[in-house]
Amino acid sequence: MLPRTPLYRWLAVAAVMVVVYVYHPNLTGASLSAYTHSSTIYGGDLDPATWVKKVLKDHGIGPEISYAARTIQYIPDAKERLKLTQVEHNLLPDDFVDLKANANTPLPVGKTISVHVKHLSRRDDVDASGLIFGASTTFDRFNSKDVSPINEFKRWLTDGKGGSNGAGLILALFNGTDAEMQEASQVLANAGINATVVPSNLELDMPGRYVDLVNMLYNHPTSAQRKYFALIDDDTFFPYMSELTRTLFTYDYRKPYYIGTFTERVDWFLDNHVPMAYGGGGVFLTAPLAKQVSEANCLERREDGRYALDANQGDRLLYNCIHERTSVTITYQPRLNQMDQFGDPSGFYESGEQPLSVHHFKSWHRADVAKYHVVADACGEDCVLQRFQFKDNFIVSNGYSIAQYPEGIDFDPDQTEGTFDIPVDADHVGVTLGYKFGELRRSFSKTGKKLQWGLLDARLERDGKVKQIYKKSRSDERWVKSKEDFPERDSIIVLTWVP
Repeated sequence: MLPRTPLYRWLAVAAVMVVVYVYHPNLTGASLSAYTHSSTIYGGDLDPATWVKKVLKDHGIGPEISYAARTIQYIPDAKERLKLTQVEHNLLPDDFVDLKANANTPLPVGKTISVHVKHLSRRDDVDASGLIFGASTTFDRFNSKDVSPINEFKRWLTDGKGGSNGAGLILALFNGTDAEMQEASQVLANAGINATVVPSNLELDMPGRYVDLVNMLYNHPTSAQRKYFALIDDDTFFPYMSELTRTLFTYDYRKPYYIGTFTERVDWFLDNHVPMAYGGGGVFLTAPLAKQVSEANCLERREDGRYALDANQGDRLLYNCIHERTSVTITYQPRLNQMDQFGDPSGFYESGEQPLSVHHFKSWHRADVAKYHVVADACGEDCVLQRFQFKDNFIVSNGYSIAQYPEGIDFDPDQTEGTFDIPVDADHVGVTLGYKFGELRRSFSKTGKKLQWGLLDARLERDGKVKQIYKKSRSDERWVKSKEDFPERDSIIVLTWVP
């Protein structure tokens, strides 16, 4: 395992940062702002009601809103994590209250009900020392307020207490300066992530740099202790590290394995003509295969400069190398997700599944997965995205949304809702995504059959409590029938998860 940072070093770093902030606030610079712990995710000093009001104000909501709240006690005695857990209570026994969310307005906290969850899997219980991950990016992306991966990295590469969970990370920066690599290294270390920041080989193109990560991983100083060498994108997220490690170790890591998932797009699958693993979902090689790839000269060039293995994508070049120069074939792991579907991702996140990876959440769709994952600090990792159906026709997809079905739940909730956009004939959407999701049920957008509150923010509070704020915008046309008037106010539901 890479060495954990001693406590005294963390205290020293904290002291330096305080001094810099107090006496030289401009020296911190914009480049560090993306990496500091946001109070909305990691606690903060505001009391719960003040924090809720601040979040609403920061997002331009209110002051007049419709408001409801519920306190949910989680009981970790369920034998398994179900796709849909029935709860013999109403989620909201009281009507929404119209109020002004100003400093003097008290906010209801909601009566307490109980739900049953699987035995708690905490982040500090995870031993990921058998895994090392490799990703290529640029310093501009790493440093960007909008797409920096640092908040997501902190959720799945640390123990939640400022230390590593044992996993290693190699971050290859393309065209990065020495100063940029040093800054990225410090940011990752401050976050508790055991990372090695290295420059990408400038003589290689993008496919070459991707495959070159295998060499970096296999030749890392900690490689002897690693069982799986993983290639990821900088926007790959693993919500359930305990479940990921458990799943990986069902395979014999002493044998050569190439584990990954395909694109969800059947048309792209057929266009490529090969069953290759797509890198955004995570590609896992065992040590014996990583050794073979590292020695296989995958980057050999022809006289015309093209790769001898003829590929213009990194994941295709890796597949060609494994296919042509080893005897290994892909082991398909469907719980990894490339997520090549566009548009509203609700159908995926509200499916009740436990995805081992998610991808494209800052580009092809928008999902603040770091905030979704905060509830793991209360009811455990298995509770993230777990669905709870209540007697009053509400379904909570924990961390993502609260959906109400005013006309009742007379459909099969185990079928994925077809909320996605595919740039082909609409009649072919079900076929295009069918092998991954099965037959999609029709979207309830603009039908009046569904109302949805999406997660706005979440934070860990004291004593194992997590508070979530869900919002339904008054101008969201998805939840208004044709010719129906829009509601007068934004609608807010606050859930507090308590032990």
